[in-house]
Order: sequence, then C-alpha cells, then structure tokens
Amino acid sequence: MKELFIGEVIKKRRKELGLTQEELCEGICEPSTISRIESGRQVPAKNKLDALLQRLGLPGERYYALMSKDEMEISNLKEKVISCNVARNAVEGLRNLDKLEALTAEDDHLLRQFILRSRIFLGYIKEGKVCPYTLKEKEKMLQEAIRLTIPDFDEEEINKNIYTVEEIKVINLIALTYSDAGQNRKAIDIYYQLLKYMKGHIMSLSEANRLIVLICYNCSRSLYFEKRYEESIEIANMGVKTSIEERYSGCFGGLFSILGHAYYAEEKFEDSKQCFYQSYYMYTIIRDEEYIQLAAKNLKDFFDIEV
Repeated sequence: MKELFIGEVIKKRRKELGLTQEELCEGICEPSTISRIESGRQVPAKNKLDALLQRLGLPGERYYALMSKDEMEISNLKEKVISCNVARNAVEGLRNLDKLEALTAEDDHLLRQFILRSRIFLGYIKEGKVCPYTLKEKEKMLQEAIRLTIPDFDEEEINKNIYTVEEIKVINLIALTYSDAGQNRKAIDIYYQLLKYMKGHIMSLSEANRLIVLICYNCSRSLYFEKRYEESIEIANMGVKTSIEERYSGCFGGLFSILGHAYYAEEKFEDSKQCFYQSYYMYTIIRDEEYIQLAAKNLKDFFDIEV
C-alpha cells in the first residue's frame, strides 16, 4: 500500500501545480511510466522517485521506496563520489565514478547527468596525473548534462521548466563557468533566475535551501566583480540568513569574505572589518589552512591587522 500512497502523493501534488504528466516526467521517465506510478501499478526506482519528488518540491526522505541490490550499490557509489569531491580526492573519486558508470543503463539520464557533473569536479587522468578540464570542455559537458533531462533548456528562460536538485546544480555550474570566463553579467542573470525559481518552487527541501546558499555565494561574488556592491551585499546576506535558518555552515567563510570586500568598497569600514574577522574565525573552526591564510591576508591588507 505504501507504493500506492507514493503514486497518490505524486498525482495530488502534480495537479496542485497544474502540471501534466509529460511536463513532470520529461527526462526522467516515459509518460506511460508516470501513469503506472500514479495508479500504483509500478514501484519507481529510487533515483527516479527522488527526481520526481524534487521537481514537485516534496522531501523524498518521507517516502518509502524499495531498493534493489544494484540500486543500493549505485547509491553507495554516489555517496563515495560526493565525499571524494568534498575531500578533493580526485583519484579515488574517478575510480568510484568508473564503477558507477559501469552500472549505469544507457537510458538512465539522471545517473549520467550526475556522472558528467562529477567528472567536471574531479577532472581526468592523463599519464598518471589528474588534469582539470578547460572552461570550454566544462561548458560543453554541462550543456550535454542539462539536456539529458531538459532537452529544450534555455538559460534565458529558466523558469519555463521544473527542475530536480541535480539539474539546479548543473545550471549553477553553467553560470559559474561563465563567471570563471569573465562573463559575469551572463552568470548573474542565470543566478537571479535560479533564485527566483527556487523561491517559488522548492524552498521546502533542505538540500535545495543549502543549494540556495551556494548560489547566493556565487552570485554575490559575480556581483562584486561587476562592482555592483549593494546587490552583492544583499545577496550575500540572503545566503547568510538561509545558512542560519538551515544551520548550514558550508559557505559562511566565503559569504563573510565577500561581505568584507563589498562593505569596504562601500566605505562601510567597521562592517567590513567585522566580516573579515568572521570569515577568519569560520575558516579557523573548520581548519581550512588555505583559506585561513587568505582571510588573515585580507585583515592585513585592508586594516593592517595581524591575526
């Protein structure tokens, strides 16, 4: 009966949002599949269930889905890849990614999207060394990744589709690639569209709210580079507020660093100094030596303070 309940939940929420079955399942499964899921005649695979619930703005952890042995192995490998990304362990991450790709069906667009995005972070092995992809290569891979599940994706009209958390991560990286290439205005436009979309669709998901923090960090950074300091401060403070609400500290150091720079540019020197201090303390707490030194350098360069 739990499987039937999932179908009823999906159908009810889909109708509340005014979505057709085709709009909901695009890039995830066939309309005939979603019809069987909604009627309780088919149990969805975990990755497809997660994606459908994310597009509907529903927290997947509340709902039950049976996992096969292969699904369990795939889930474990994904967690290992994510951990390797965080730990910057590219060699081990690529090894797990190769195992994951060997288990991936040709028509599993969701998993192939995850693999493409992960390869961008991890790079590739050449002559025994880990090499990063060029910006052009990253752009091509990201466009391929988003079109696996959103074939008609248009970065100038992001709000016309509905997205999973994974798809939003890919779009965020598309914007970041533009920013890294010096095209900050293009990046900012995408970030603003993403933030507008997420406010209206998936703010109820904890993972999505944490993603909002990352987008706020990236957006405020690009705004600072464009000397749009007031907007940079506004978006960075939005990220801080969401971080506090979610009790998530992942981007605190970076957000406070941006605020320190933007406040200084606005000649709000006391606010700037406090933010640089907060950035230093956050990086000290998480023992990130590279960024501790950078935060200390900011205090020295801007205020001649030794820490």
